[in-house]
Amino acid sequence: MSRCIAERPVLPYHARAMTDAALLAARWAHAIAAVAWVGGGIFYLFVLRPAVTNGALSSDSARAATERFGGLVKLAMWTLVVTGAVLFFSRISEPTATARYAAVLALKVALSAWMFFIAIRRRRRIAEAVAVRPGRIRAIAAALGHVNVVVILGIVVFLLSDVLRYIVEQELAG
Repeated sequence: MSRCIAERPVLPYHARAMTDAALLAARWAHAIAAVAWVGGGIFYLFVLRPAVTNGALSSDSARAATERFGGLVKLAMWTLVVTGAVLFFSRISEPTATARYAAVLALKVALSAWMFFIAIRRRRRIAEAVAVRPGRIRAIAAALGHVNVVVILGIVVFLLSDVLRYIVEQELAG
């Protein structure tokens, strides 16, 4: 069995119940924010953008929807940062937090930070940044627009969340 990073202190029942309820609320808010952000990106890629391209939806309607979604993304990002910090310190202080767990968590945090960076800088599209360079780089940048990359990273982050859960279950099983 791997060495634990930290041991969790034993709390009285009422304090433990209150802590457990707060952690449950944090996990729930974290999951809802992640689903809203990544799910909204998937909706944009597979429903909204094709509807505009096919003329089924006006560009003004799409622009309005995109602006509203931008507000949702900002709220989701703040929720993910706050709840992520709470969950990070809670989980890393448990006996199941091994070095393997910490490594996967670090990768999840790094990919999440990359998503945040892309979302914050979304006004500058990748294609515009490399428009002066012809050829393959421009084609790759156009294909991997910010929404595509955020959705792909978000799906990988969801996978890493399941890997983390698996690691905890393995440590609890002994």
